[in-house]
Amino acid sequence: MIGMRVLVFFLFLFFTFCFTSAFSVAERFEFEETHMGVPVRIILYAESTELAQKATKDAFECFRVLNKIMSDYDSESELAELCAKFDSSIPNPPESVAVSDDLFAVLKSAKYFSNISDGAFDITVAPFVRLWRRSRRQKELPKQRYLNQARELVGNYLWTLDELTHRVQILKSGVKFDLGGIAKGYAIDRAFEAIQKHGLATILIDAGGDIRVGKSPSGGWKINLNGNETIPMEQIAIATSGDRFQFVEIRGVTYSHIIDPKTGLGLTTPCTVHVTAPTATEADALASAVAVMQPEQAIALIETLDNVSAKIVLYQKSQTFQSSNWKDIMRE
Repeated sequence: MIGMRVLVFFLFLFFTFCFTSAFSVAERFEFEETHMGVPVRIILYAESTELAQKATKDAFECFRVLNKIMSDYDSESELAELCAKFDSSIPNPPESVAVSDDLFAVLKSAKYFSNISDGAFDITVAPFVRLWRRSRRQKELPKQRYLNQARELVGNYLWTLDELTHRVQILKSGVKFDLGGIAKGYAIDRAFEAIQKHGLATILIDAGGDIRVGKSPSGGWKINLNGNETIPMEQIAIATSGDRFQFVEIRGVTYSHIIDPKTGLGLTTPCTVHVTAPTATEADALASAVAVMQPEQAIALIETLDNVSAKIVLYQKSQTFQSSNWKDIMRE
């Protein structure tokens, strides 16, 4: 009889636990820190403050670590040290260099997006970017001879990857990488995965306007575009590129901060581009490429990619271009 009472007691505890777990309510938590030069906001739903803090701490750590790997501002970053090893001033430069898994993954993606965009996305644009940063400060165009010198160091063909050994080879001294159009998206994805490892699924990460969302909370994730369009999103990423607020006027011409790898100059057609994709890495790189490409060419590329959509707004001509599946992401 005593044994039966003990059994009943434990069954009572078991069903009480199951009932409580099934109906536990996840709370909304929001955190923000600055990483990679932009505010990074994380919203997630968790059953406890402790769990939310642990998950978010791991996510922000991803941004910190990846910035140390991929920054082109930090001379001690893995990216900077990689490029420096192929400088002609270095005695006996290596034939190739092994890189970390994260850096290799980003470089592999960068190579792919450069190939499919016919060079509209190109991480070797770094020499042009450095010239243009000075031009924006001085409000004068780079001298043609400097553009010509930089152009010799820009091109997707100037570097190679070995997938078996995770080694990188730079084929010409002076070639530098700028991961500004893809590193932030990659960091979002890694941070997203770090939160998922804690068993959480209702997540939003916003890094300077590039966003990835997971399972939708009650009421859904509502993402605002340019203040005049709101789209509901779930299990998707969106990246925005454009020059509506970042530009400089030189000799009566408005130049964007976005550099065309073929000319070395900022774009002169004001635009805003939105790209949605399964991952923030894809969305980030494609948004950078689409902003540089001609709209018709860009939309044609987007139409060939699975689960990717895009919208392009040209302000001077009051024109809008969008892929055939753009409205498919709108869920009421």
